[in-house]
Amino acid sequence: MNKSGTQQLHYTNELGQHQIDLVEEVPIAISVNDLNYAVILITPVDIEAFVIGFAHSEGLIEHTNEILDIDIETDSGQQEGVPTHITANLKLTGRAQHRSSSIMRQRKGASGCGLCGIEAIEQSFPCLAPLSPTPTLTDEQWNTAKEQFSNHQLVGGISGAIHGAMLMDPQGSFLYFAEDIGRHNALDKLIGKALSTSSSLKGCHILMSSRCSTELILKAVRGQVASLGHLASPSTLAVAQAKQYGLHLIHIPRRATPRHYN
Repeated sequence: MNKSGTQQLHYTNELGQHQIDLVEEVPIAISVNDLNYAVILITPVDIEAFVIGFAHSEGLIEHTNEILDIDIETDSGQQEGVPTHITANLKLTGRAQHRSSSIMRQRKGASGCGLCGIEAIEQSFPCLAPLSPTPTLTDEQWNTAKEQFSNHQLVGGISGAIHGAMLMDPQGSFLYFAEDIGRHNALDKLIGKALSTSSSLKGCHILMSSRCSTELILKAVRGQVASLGHLASPSTLAVAQAKQYGLHLIHIPRRATPRHYN
């Protein structure tokens, strides 16, 4: 795996053979205290940040001090049919392990569609506390963030085909940027970057390249961010969830003023 998150491959067309950089996509198997938890496809950059952010978004941890260690390894895939992949084992404190055990029991009721039965529904739509009323950014600040967004797309600048997520402090100043082939993963990486440096997400603002779905709303609410902005329009359920939790949801179109769904 390339540290840049891309790999150079060849393709042919009627003009001959050419080289191109494509974004990498690899499976990561996450376990909690040596118990299998999930397998997810990610772009292999900021891997530890992803694991931390994913654990927080899943409710496995509330703070990084509940993580005793993260053991990350690359497996070249000696087993037939299994590609090169990453394994990540989270070693949690006793309190976090007790919490994660309850979550893992509920996940057993989930089917491939992600929603199956009462337990799976409750797990997919957890009861989270509404956010404290906090101002969002001005339209001018959102437009400035949109204009600066591509400057931070290191992987996207090489290969494209990847989502980005940008974190800004309560005043709108840039803090962190994360990229991944999956929009949910990009947000988890961003959250993980902030948590791993003991930065508070409370009252901050996030801008993402993707459309907004309800899963992204829930991740943002867990992080207690004030605003979630997107360069593509949201789904109806995402709007309803944002209103329920008091999260500012903003769509910044390419050629129109920001649209606030509150």
